[in-house]
Amino acid sequence: MYTLDIISSQLSYLVARRGLALQQRKPKVGLRPGPVKPPPPRPSTLSAHHLTSPSSTPPPLNEVKETAKRDIEEAEAHGILTPPPPNANWFKRTVHKGIQLAKFYYRGIKLIFIRRGEISEIRARIKAGGSPLTRVEFRFIQTQKEDVNKVIPFIIIALLLEEIIPLIAIYAPSFLPSTCILPSQKERIQEKKSQKALAFALNYAPLFAGLKDRQSPEGYIPFETVRSKDAPTAICGLLGLSTIGFDALRIHRIRHHLDFLAEDDRLLLQDNPVLSEKELTEALEERGIIGQQMSLKSKEAKLKWWLSNVQTSDPANLLARRISLIISHSAESRSLYP
Repeated sequence: MYTLDIISSQLSYLVARRGLALQQRKPKVGLRPGPVKPPPPRPSTLSAHHLTSPSSTPPPLNEVKETAKRDIEEAEAHGILTPPPPNANWFKRTVHKGIQLAKFYYRGIKLIFIRRGEISEIRARIKAGGSPLTRVEFRFIQTQKEDVNKVIPFIIIALLLEEIIPLIAIYAPSFLPSTCILPSQKERIQEKKSQKALAFALNYAPLFAGLKDRQSPEGYIPFETVRSKDAPTAICGLLGLSTIGFDALRIHRIRHHLDFLAEDDRLLLQDNPVLSEKELTEALEERGIIGQQMSLKSKEAKLKWWLSNVQTSDPANLLARRISLIISHSAESRSLYP
């Protein structure tokens, strides 16, 4: 709690400092944004037509600024951020938005520390012999672990360069804690992740076809196959994992992700939950199955196919079975992608 008090005081100071600093600045001329209104829904651009290379080109700075502006306007339209007064001039609107963003990030960071208590209660219940861990709780704990690893760098950025955080959400979203991302940013991050997976599936289709031929026995691909040339990069991209670094680091990410899938599969079979379409899409893409263009029934059938194959496989060889399912599905499904 002492750490939380320090963080709280630092962020409170940030809000006050930002308001004072912005009040002392002279307003710039000719930068008045238009009226705030909810933008029309953006259609998905998930098409193989536009995905010819796994390495995407960063968007122009002007486009990034407009995107960051829309993110804030959508958050204001949905009540996540308080909009400025209707008659406020550019200077007052800028001050207001800066303070509102600082408050949003403060609440997000505070939530990460509050969630530690909830996780302690879950673990205490299980240790005492209570109800077993559920899939929702497992994923909640995994998200918290990721957020804890990101929170200190994020606090440093928030204290020193708060203005660039909306840009980080566009250029490097993996650096942001889940509690400090606006809803429209989350949608865009997920869509870009899907686009990346589709690009890797298409561009590395010959590699996946070659890896599929290395099944031994039928339906099982040894983990050593992942070490083949270009395979770590291709599989990381297909699974939505970071491709940055050298092969040993990418192989570590793949192994860690497969361990995550093993537990997630076990809990899906244990809980038999009714998943929303968004949750189904997320579950499929974590398994290298691009589900954006599938119908709801197709997604349900595909997840059932995955779990059935895992459930009926040799328990001592499940790692090789999952690798085979990921690679084989990608190799066989190229013609199904739009």
